[in-house]
Amino acid sequence: MQDHADDIPDGLRVVMDPDPSPDLRATLGRHINEFHARTVPFQSERFAFRLLDSAGELAGGVSGVMAWGWLFIDAVWIGDAWRGRGLGRALMVRAEAHAAARGCHAVWLDTFQARGFYEALGYAVFGELEDYPPGQKRFFLRKRLVGVA
Repeated sequence: MQDHADDIPDGLRVVMDPDPSPDLRATLGRHINEFHARTVPFQSERFAFRLLDSAGELAGGVSGVMAWGWLFIDAVWIGDAWRGRGLGRALMVRAEAHAAARGCHAVWLDTFQARGFYEALGYAVFGELEDYPPGQKRFFLRKRLVGVA
């Protein structure tokens, strides 16, 4: 492996961290957000809808973050016992309605297993990564929210 030491100015060094801590990732994120605040103002708002069973246990959920007029769906999950009953669709409808009410005009997400599910909800592919994970494709999908200018 090449050192590449000549591409780093004197007084700085690069340290590879094989397992970066949540604190390091949060610190990097804060620095990125501070940079955005100076260049392209950034505000984000996170939310989640949880689906709870009669015992109060998690049966499913959807979470996302809203920024710059877009909702990014970062997780959608329905427990095995509850799949196939339209609950994923119901959670997505709630997430989209919440985002629209907060001023979002569109939604985006990525998936490698559920492309058909999202397309049935009106999402369209705008990009893909091959072999991510190996032998599969990761699709990036988006959807304009209805009733939002």
